[in-house]
Amino acid sequence: MTKHECELAASILGFVGGGILSLDALFAVRQARSQRGREALQQSVEKARVELEKAKPSAENPARTAQSAPGVYMDDNHRVLTSAYAMQILDARRTALTGRFGFGFMTLGFFFDLLSKLKG
Repeated sequence: MTKHECELAASILGFVGGGILSLDALFAVRQARSQRGREALQQSVEKARVELEKAKPSAENPARTAQSAPGVYMDDNHRVLTSAYAMQILDARRTALTGRFGFGFMTLGFFFDLLSKLKG
């Protein structure tokens, strides 16, 4: 890569990384608001646990599954979430993943900036 290409890549990657981190910060406010409803969520999860027990396949209704039960919360891997803590962990994982992408882009931008300065 030429010096100009490295500087261009550094600027673009730094901008994209900063944008991702900024959007993540904006969504943090939304997540903070959603945490106010944790008590209501916990009640809903408890209700879902009861529904899950009802949804277990039985001799009367063998086709019923956990995914078809009303009020059941599932994570990204289709596992049933059974507590408010599990919901908090799911939110934290999504935020951490976004932060890692933003940090990675910014780090690559700084790398290309350093590379362009070494070539100059």
